[in-house]
Amino acid sequence: MSRKEKTYKKLPAAKHLLRIVIVLLICSPFNIRAQDIHFTQFYESSLTLNPALCGAFNGDFRAEINYRNQWAASLGSGYEFSTMAASAEYKNVLQGWKGGFLSPGISFFSDKAGTIQLTTTEVNFSLAGGVYLDPKNTITAGLQGGWSQNSMNLQNVPWDEQYINGQYDPNAATGEPLAGHTLSYSDFSGGLLYNYSSSAVNIASSQYVKYNVGVAFFHINQPDMSFYGTNGPGTNLYIRYVFHAGAEFKMSGSNMALAPLAVFYRQGPAQEIDLGIKLRYALGLQSSHYTDFSKSRVADFGIYYRAGDAFIALLQMEFPSYSIGFSYDINTSQYISATTGQGAWEISLRYTPQTKVGNGDSHSMF
Repeated sequence: MSRKEKTYKKLPAAKHLLRIVIVLLICSPFNIRAQDIHFTQFYESSLTLNPALCGAFNGDFRAEINYRNQWAASLGSGYEFSTMAASAEYKNVLQGWKGGFLSPGISFFSDKAGTIQLTTTEVNFSLAGGVYLDPKNTITAGLQGGWSQNSMNLQNVPWDEQYINGQYDPNAATGEPLAGHTLSYSDFSGGLLYNYSSSAVNIASSQYVKYNVGVAFFHINQPDMSFYGTNGPGTNLYIRYVFHAGAEFKMSGSNMALAPLAVFYRQGPAQEIDLGIKLRYALGLQSSHYTDFSKSRVADFGIYYRAGDAFIALLQMEFPSYSIGFSYDINTSQYISATTGQGAWEISLRYTPQTKVGNGDSHSMF
């Protein structure tokens, strides 16, 4: 146990220092290097899940916004982890090509973590090309490239050397080597996606099945992440491997469908597994021209589990042109004594203008 941990209870600012200890535990060097941002509603942030999902939607255009806020209850306002992402995608720039599609997209995210305000800001451009194998099967490959900047603020961080005779002196020398406060790098990723959709997707009168399976590789170039400006072992960002799958099943004569979802992340020594299922209940079709389930008014109720970390409840409402989703993580990890079960809340907004069925819409997972 460090001198800081032995003496923090004696200090007037014990509550503040406890927050810092929690942040340092959560934001240990292992986790800072090893794990990217993640969203509970991972299929609602498709370009951070798999570049090959660019253009995998019903319609011609899609825009999405996601926001996640975590650990606010235990760390206090200003110290929580917050993540915001936004994206815009166009379905197909090659309107004359009937055998597939070519879809461009742009995405942005900003993540701020804890007392040191470790901030990551990244802008990416994506391009996905899909080929229709037949009316039901599609294979897509996607590429993504962009620019990222990281920054941090060490002014509020106490160091062991600043504890003198058991008392914390913020003006004492830290004894730490000086580090830069920002770094930037280029970043490249890629992915593959297989998608199946039965030809009948009319929720009013028929049954259908659709599913997709994908694999993605983020940070293929393994950019250097050293704030000290030195390259060497342990300073490169690990490649993030992603395996994901989702499906939707609807029985004939029912206005309900089941949608199981799963994702596995592996990045260096860190990994994450999310499993869940949604019950989709159609409240009614907008008109006979819009026959796909996603063009109905739909209420989604979901339960997810992130292995070793949290149980998750999800509520989402979909309308013909937009949807809004809200989820809450109930923490079950080793930090539960500090969080009292309060984890993260997340909101997603999606806008997709209405289009009539056609142009390969039946190939979409969404």
